[in-house]
Amino acid sequence: MRMFVWIAVILPFLAQAQTNTQIALNIENATVDQVYFANSDYTKAAVLFGERVKEVALAEGKATWQDQISRPLFINAGYHNSDTKEFFTYAFYVSPGDSLEVSFDAKNPDSTLVVQGKGYRNNQPLLQKVLSDRESYEAYQKDSLPYNVLEAITLKNAEHKQILKDYNEKYSPDQSLVEVTDLYAEYFPLWTYLTFSGAQKFYAGEAFKRNESKWQAVADSLTLKLPMNNTALFDIPDYVYFLPLHLIRLKEYVWSHDDLLPYYYDTATQEEALELYNNDRENVLREKIINKHFEGKTAEFLYATLFKSAIDDKEDSLPEIYSRFVKKYPNSAYIPYLEPAIKEIEAKRERKLTDKMQIIENADTYTTFDEVLELVKGKTVLLDMWGTWCGPCPKEFSLNSEAIKKHFEDRDLEYLYIANFDLENKEKWKELIAYYKLEGTHILASDELTKNIMGTLDSTSYPTYAILKKDGTFELSKAGYPMDREVLFDQIENALK
Repeated sequence: MRMFVWIAVILPFLAQAQTNTQIALNIENATVDQVYFANSDYTKAAVLFGERVKEVALAEGKATWQDQISRPLFINAGYHNSDTKEFFTYAFYVSPGDSLEVSFDAKNPDSTLVVQGKGYRNNQPLLQKVLSDRESYEAYQKDSLPYNVLEAITLKNAEHKQILKDYNEKYSPDQSLVEVTDLYAEYFPLWTYLTFSGAQKFYAGEAFKRNESKWQAVADSLTLKLPMNNTALFDIPDYVYFLPLHLIRLKEYVWSHDDLLPYYYDTATQEEALELYNNDRENVLREKIINKHFEGKTAEFLYATLFKSAIDDKEDSLPEIYSRFVKKYPNSAYIPYLEPAIKEIEAKRERKLTDKMQIIENADTYTTFDEVLELVKGKTVLLDMWGTWCGPCPKEFSLNSEAIKKHFEDRDLEYLYIANFDLENKEKWKELIAYYKLEGTHILASDELTKNIMGTLDSTSYPTYAILKKDGTFELSKAGYPMDREVLFDQIENALK
């Protein structure tokens, strides 16, 4: 009897044991010296918050990826030579213990690629016509109605289904691959249409807005037929990458339809909902959407992607959202990855304004850029035009502010931060100055001053950086976004000479 008990205990452990798996590439005539391997097990905490992509050296045309895995998953391999426009990508489906040998000529990979070794039946090139199909549907981006693109997606899916049928008959792949590709074909119209329609407002503009209800009706019909809380879909990379984007598109939809706010905030009146919404239109709203539309593992994953995108970016309300998340998912594998970042956010909240953060009083008396230049005359200054409402601005603070100041420590460089369109957010403005430790001079700009400065700089985006020189001249940063710090360093060094 004891032997049977021991077997019953140990077998589940053995089933979860990780087994070495590898993909060996042999590429002729390659013009790159590295290839990447991307783990598409995106809902796994270690992948979502860890190193998803591994760069592997390609030496004499050979590169090998290997890892310990406990279940079948997709690994995307590829490279891109921007000089020669040489591009290769391949979606491998590997199971524990697989050892794939892949060879091809980089000059003509489509006709020369050969896959051999253990697991070869799951990885023949024909399957890439489905898994690596990246049809953009650009031809329909000006359409005001959804029916042409829906037909195109439907036809493409029929093509996929035939390819999968042919593949299964020819290669007899593992049942796990058959099941995941069947799901792929079933859900392809859903995520493809929702991805396209979610961005259509940017392409078709007013024409889309006039017919938005028709686009939404198609979306509703697809989501009604296909449950989005099906965790079997987590094995499909396209789907798990789609989910966080879909959450953002739902948020944007609510932004433009504030009559929906009482539904999401569970309030009796629009006024109550607006008050809650205005406290945090980003992170809390996404949490509300998650709780209304998703459940179980899907909701848990979307919470994790919310944290991933907001940490070191727009961190509003994250400790409060985290507290609610932990209560709902006390054993979540994401918690060890999130807790240190949340503690850091809580510590930053304790920061106060210091005498190194100079607030210019009566800043509304400044109406022109010339007046600002007079304020800093004879100094070399890095000007940062930002706003509390600006999504990229906090991320730039987190990634670059401390590094810039450390680089120019003990140098004759000063910092001027001008907040724009924030006259009604004065308290929030001061909180963020302390939160991000923005030592320097601060101006809360009038709309008139903002218009004059941005017009003079010929810029419309935020954040905007400029270097103000001792002689009263100035130049826009050439560092771009996301900021290339080395480019900015060179510009400032030249200004300091």
